[in-house]
Amino acid sequence: MRGILVSSLLVASFSVMANTANKSSIPTSSNQPVLGHEEKAMLYPGGIEVPARIDTGATTNSLYGINTREIQKNGTRYLRFTFIDHHGDTHEMTQPLLDEITVVQASGEQTRYVVEMGLCVGNYFEKTRFTVADRSRMTFPVLVGRNYLDNTLLVSSSEKNTVTPNCDDQLALQD
Repeated sequence: MRGILVSSLLVASFSVMANTANKSSIPTSSNQPVLGHEEKAMLYPGGIEVPARIDTGATTNSLYGINTREIQKNGTRYLRFTFIDHHGDTHEMTQPLLDEITVVQASGEQTRYVVEMGLCVGNYFEKTRFTVADRSRMTFPVLVGRNYLDNTLLVSSSEKNTVTPNCDDQLALQD
């Protein structure tokens, strides 16, 4: 009985400590700032700056693409699609088609194409996979998931717009 009481008191004290923590206790990385749940990002090729939802619950990145069409070039499969940014501007893109996956959502299953593009958030650049989906009902044209965030970036759900894209253009152009 005494062990249960001590355990309960320890749990309660840790809960109080966690609830009273202020923003200065948010973990930081020596290499990267802590990202918020909304950030400006830059897509490559094109150097297109867009707002992005940073979603640690999403497995894969997603971008707003319509008019998808598979094409062949020199024996390689490509996906031609129209990316629509947050202003409603369209950007015609052709990227190597890496895969097709089935995404399970509350509304059902959906097959999506997968392409690789460069992504810059803050000063972190990486070539990363995106599913191409109709995000017309979503607030953000780009969703950044764990495949980009894993083992590299920290995210705070209480913050937003903590960084601006600042990747070396020469590095980003290497995609």
